[in-house]
Amino acid sequence: MYEGGKMKIYSDDPNLPYKTTKLNWKYTKTEIDAELAKWGVKDSMWHMDLEHNTVFVEFKFAEVIDGINVSPVVHVDAPAIWNHTMRNKTEEINWNISFRIMYWFIHTHLAAAYVTQSSKTVAFLPYIKAGEEGEQLSKIVLRNLEKIQSMPALEAPAHGKVIIE
Repeated sequence: MYEGGKMKIYSDDPNLPYKTTKLNWKYTKTEIDAELAKWGVKDSMWHMDLEHNTVFVEFKFAEVIDGINVSPVVHVDAPAIWNHTMRNKTEEINWNISFRIMYWFIHTHLAAAYVTQSSKTVAFLPYIKAGEEGEQLSKIVLRNLEKIQSMPALEAPAHGKVIIE
């Protein structure tokens, strides 16, 4: 059930959203591009290796957070939603469902940043590429979680005070 530490999810899973989609993945890909443009994303890049089951989009946006200009690169992988197959046939990813889930993932993060008056950077924080290898921030944090948890509290910014009794 697990492949590379991840659970294999099938298109007939009762908990799977969008499993009845009739939209072709190519159409949904254009919707993702339109969604990114709608929210001011000007730079995006797709990696499409369907043969090796690797699809992701990276995009960059510019914002000002506490007076500092930031333009992080966000990396979002398409989830692998598998179709069950008959004997002696290799399993295949259902790209129509996978792209639909990817669309709604990106849409909800961008919309949530807007309605909560937060930043896109905060909304996509775990998916921001960081470090020399350009790894997702969530993977770097998880690898170093024990060290991070043992660190003393971070110093408060100059414009705010933290009082601990």
